[in-house]
Amino acid sequence: MNNNHHQTLKERWILGSLTLNLFLSILKLVVGLITNSLGLIAEAIHSFSDLIASVISFISVKITAKKSKDFPYGLYKVENIAAVIISFFLFFASYEILKEAFLSHESHQVKNPEYAIIVMLIAMVLTFLYSRLEKKAGEKLNSPVLVADAEHIWADFLSSIIVLIGLISVYFGYNLDKYAAAIVSIFIFKSGFEILKDSIKVLLDYSLDLDELNKIKNLILKNPAVVDIKEIKGRTAGSYKFIEAEILLYNMSLREAHRIVDEIAEEIKQKIQNIESVVIHYEPARQEGLRIGVLCDENQNIKDFETARVVCIYDISQDLEILSSYSIAIEENNLSKLLSKLGLDVLVSKNHPLDFKVRFLLSKSSIMVWETEKNKVDESVNEVVKSWKEFLKGEV
Repeated sequence: MNNNHHQTLKERWILGSLTLNLFLSILKLVVGLITNSLGLIAEAIHSFSDLIASVISFISVKITAKKSKDFPYGLYKVENIAAVIISFFLFFASYEILKEAFLSHESHQVKNPEYAIIVMLIAMVLTFLYSRLEKKAGEKLNSPVLVADAEHIWADFLSSIIVLIGLISVYFGYNLDKYAAAIVSIFIFKSGFEILKDSIKVLLDYSLDLDELNKIKNLILKNPAVVDIKEIKGRTAGSYKFIEAEILLYNMSLREAHRIVDEIAEEIKQKIQNIESVVIHYEPARQEGLRIGVLCDENQNIKDFETARVVCIYDISQDLEILSSYSIAIEENNLSKLLSKLGLDVLVSKNHPLDFKVRFLLSKSSIMVWETEKNKVDESVNEVVKSWKEFLKGEV
């Protein structure tokens, strides 16, 4: 999903929230005045506060992705600022419910409470459905402002329960609404606190969670050109994620290293949702030993460039010990691309390549092709190591 479509969907959800809250505010106020229901009038005011919050949400979503000379990185954090403002609306709604339940001394005689009950049931069905659907959309789009707006509408649904209980108790001659008010107001306050906490974290550039960073690490290390990751960090702003990494690559040309980095960044953007920017700094790994690649089949029988299906890789220390070994399958017509990533010093094969592109790549990458008469991988590796040992002694 591209950013423009992402943005359009968020705007539609916020416009839907605006329309819903405007409709409910008018409906509750009109019926509240007709029935003389203080609870319903208070609910109308509460819905109006939702309307104000939705307006703030819409404005923030509309301007968040805009970039300019003064804000070259966009205004993504406006979403989080809006979420902070919405959290305070939730705190205010919680306070108003408690105040109405325990501090109000006015007595109002409700006329025709059944009409008010019907209105509240309609409002509750609409707010329940919309808040759940908007929250699901907000999580899918990774939009804090949609999630915050959905929580605000959910708080409206919970406060509607209080009014409904009050109206039903009036209908049967009882008054139990203030006890329900105390319980629900705690839930509303908790929702506001969670939204405020998450938004403050983003505004202070709190790190991405460990699981997501580990996913990105694995994507980087999956590339055979990468020796290690020196540092990786990530943050969010609004719906989007920003990644920075420092990696070590096997010795290769500057152009080739740049291509590898672009390839890694593109894969991260494809596999992780809502990535806005991936910045990767790279440097060559200090390689004091020898890296040997052997072209072979799945049974470690040495093959040539045309018939090999696997590259077995061995890292040899200056003390002639094997530091690590592993194998990589050769995908069809992908040998040249694979060899460009491996940082090999020596490539063992039954013969030199026939393909000019492969020969050119090997020359460009300073990879020496070692023709061998050995049949097994371990035998050929020992052959190369023995020659290297003689070279280090100055016997060659």
